[in-house]
Amino acid sequence: MPVFRRYLVSSLTAVTVSLLAGTSWAANLTVAFNSDWAPFSKGPAEDVGGILPDLVREILSRHMDTPVDVVGYPWARVQHLVEKGKIDAFVTVPTAQRLKYALTSKEDVYKVEMRPTVKRGSPAEKSLTEKPTPATLRTLRYCDILGNGWGKSYAAKNGITPIIGRKVVSCLRMVQKGRVDVTLQSSAVSIREIAVEKMEQDLVTLPDVYGQMSFTLLVSKKSAFKQDFINRFDKTLQRMKADGSYDELIIRLHNAPAN
Repeated sequence: MPVFRRYLVSSLTAVTVSLLAGTSWAANLTVAFNSDWAPFSKGPAEDVGGILPDLVREILSRHMDTPVDVVGYPWARVQHLVEKGKIDAFVTVPTAQRLKYALTSKEDVYKVEMRPTVKRGSPAEKSLTEKPTPATLRTLRYCDILGNGWGKSYAAKNGITPIIGRKVVSCLRMVQKGRVDVTLQSSAVSIREIAVEKMEQDLVTLPDVYGQMSFTLLVSKKSAFKQDFINRFDKTLQRMKADGSYDELIIRLHNAPAN
C-alpha cells in the first residue's frame, strides 16, 4: 500500500475511533439498581428485575433506541461503582452528595409515594382516616426502617420518635402484632410485602400520601454518556408523559405479578 494511502487510512481510522468515543450512545449504557428492594428492584447482577429496571429498560431500549444493561448489587456498592465511574448510572434521589459525582436528569423517572400502613379496625386506622396529619402520627407508636433517609428527615421535621425495624416487613409484622400502631413507607413496597406475607386480612395501607421521593436518572461524571445524552433522555420522558405512554407503562409495571 502506498505511503499516502496508508497514512489516509490510518488517519480516518483514528478520527472514527475518536468520534465514537465522544458519542454518548456509541456503547451500551449500564444502569445499576439495589438488588434487595422489591418490588422496585430485586435480584443479583444481570438477573435484577422490578419496577425500576423494567421502566428504565423500556424507556431507553424502546423509546430511545439506546442499548442498555441493567445490573443489581447491594445499594452501598451501587453508589460506590457510580461514583468511581465503573457503572454509568443509577436511579435515585439526586442529593447534594450524589450531584458531586453525577449529572442528573431534569425529568423524574419515578415518584415513590409514602403512605401509612395500620392494622385493620384499629384506633390508628380511625384516627389517621379522620386526621391524616403529622400531628396525628406523633400520638401513635411509629415504626421506621434502619437507613431510611427520607423517614429520618420526616420524623425529625415533625417531632416524631420512631421505633426502628430492620426492614419494611419487620415494621409490618410489628403493626400486625400490635407492638406499634403505624409505619410510613413506600406504598408499593408495603403493599407487596403485605401480599407476600399474606397479611391482607390484618393490615391496610391508607390512601393519603404523606410525602414523595422523586427519583431521577443520575449518570456518573466519569461515564462516556454526557449531558447531551441526558438532554435526549429528558426530551423522551417529556414526550412520553405528554402522550400518556409513561402513565400506561407505570400502570402495567405496578400490576406485574409479585416475585
